[in-house]
Amino acid sequence: MSELKSYLKIKSAIRASSANDKIATIVHKGDKDNGSILIKLRRNDSMSCLLGKSLTHEGNYKWASLFKDVDNWIEENIVNDKISKERAIDPDLWVLELETDTFWNPLEEI
Repeated sequence: MSELKSYLKIKSAIRASSANDKIATIVHKGDKDNGSILIKLRRNDSMSCLLGKSLTHEGNYKWASLFKDVDNWIEENIVNDKISKERAIDPDLWVLELETDTFWNPLEEI
């Protein structure tokens, strides 16, 4: 089975967010077809977390926090710095920000 194109995943995440009464904003547009996607979850108190897909020991891709040794919610400025570093490495990267008070990833099943 082939992987969905990145822009279709983003569109799907925006629709799912809207259906769940959450605001989704594209912070950075990446490559339409194969750009990696980061999801920034942002609470009203400016605490955030950053999710990306990574390879597990079993050889599967799984969504996980990009801050391995920290709890899910951290200061937003730290997350923003991490996003800037990731974009410097990969300019084809998509960044989607979701305003939510819960730990929720609309792309978990995709």
